[in-house]
Amino acid sequence: MRRSLFCCFLMILLYPVGVDLYLVALPDIAAALGAGEAQLHAAFSLYLLGMASTVLAGGALADRIGRKPVVLGGALAFCMASLAAAAAGGVPALLAARAAQGVGAGALYIMTFTVLRDVLSRQRLASVLSVVNGAICVVPALAPALGYLIQSSLGWRGIFAAMAGLGGLVLLAAGGLLRETRPAAASEGEGAPLAFLAAPGFARMCALSSAGVTCILAYVGASPMILMGRLGFSAENYALAMTALALTSMAASFLNPWWIARLGSGRVLGLAHFALGAAAASLFAAEGLGPAFAPALVLAGLALVGVGFSAGFGVAMGEALAACRRRIALASAFLCVTQIASSALYIWTLGWLGAPPLAMLRYALIGAVLLYLAGLAAPRASGRCAMEER
Repeated sequence: MRRSLFCCFLMILLYPVGVDLYLVALPDIAAALGAGEAQLHAAFSLYLLGMASTVLAGGALADRIGRKPVVLGGALAFCMASLAAAAAGGVPALLAARAAQGVGAGALYIMTFTVLRDVLSRQRLASVLSVVNGAICVVPALAPALGYLIQSSLGWRGIFAAMAGLGGLVLLAAGGLLRETRPAAASEGEGAPLAFLAAPGFARMCALSSAGVTCILAYVGASPMILMGRLGFSAENYALAMTALALTSMAASFLNPWWIARLGSGRVLGLAHFALGAAAASLFAAEGLGPAFAPALVLAGLALVGVGFSAGFGVAMGEALAACRRRIALASAFLCVTQIASSALYIWTLGWLGAPPLAMLRYALIGAVLLYLAGLAAPRASGRCAMEER
């Protein structure tokens, strides 16, 4: 089990690395390739759509032939696509490479949750997923500073070369350490392929996890425009601010198992959405109170976004996967494609409509809180997930 857990923690890192490591270089990429703000949004969204485009097929394949081949294929795809991005000579080549990076990252993302569901009991799953989320937060904590250092010495192309190196490391580690965890073919293949959709609570937890992912990705995607563009942060100050914010999220993730053990999953999920609501209020206040208060209120709001997401995501994902008995990889893939596709569609649509980055984030936060409240108001017969209160 330890080897599987180590590989899972390593595998999951490629997804946030592909999102966060290059953000500090966006101004240089735009200048070098002649990319506009809409194209930079497209590069972000295409990475997410690349993830979404492959996960269902990857989940079905993992249920049929095993988890390890999908892991190895995803790591190889990410590595090669990162090299292509490093060599891109124009915007179309970069966009294609970003989509291909997403394909590789998506395969590893769903296999992380699938392997953990294979080897962990329901009682441990939500807590371990919270810790996994903390590992994901390590990347935003380190990525701005690391990206700045790489950019300073090797330029923005060096950042994508570093991504390729990490993909190669995951490929070697998974090839040598990861054991196949797929259940017996007979039990895994029983039942209708999409029977997990009828599992009690699955639909609600899927919706809540998708809303949470939309909030955090809107935050990540909008942060350069908000902090560097609107508030005038330098690249160095942006890197420092994002590192501090990511450390806050990481601390919340690593503390979450302790809170789950003492308060129960249901209460922790409620507190997570309270934090998201407080984040929205802080960001609204930043608009109303003027420039003297804006930086502090914006940073407080961004910190609360990270805390709310970190507290709620592990619970929602753990409860959704724990409800599934078969087709676990396909269920993981469905969760991923719903989360990523809804996030990409939201970011792309609001970008196309011309919504300011700060407004884009606020709307996502309000939507997540309203979705949670709607679930509380729904009758128990609607399939609300029964959580263990401890």
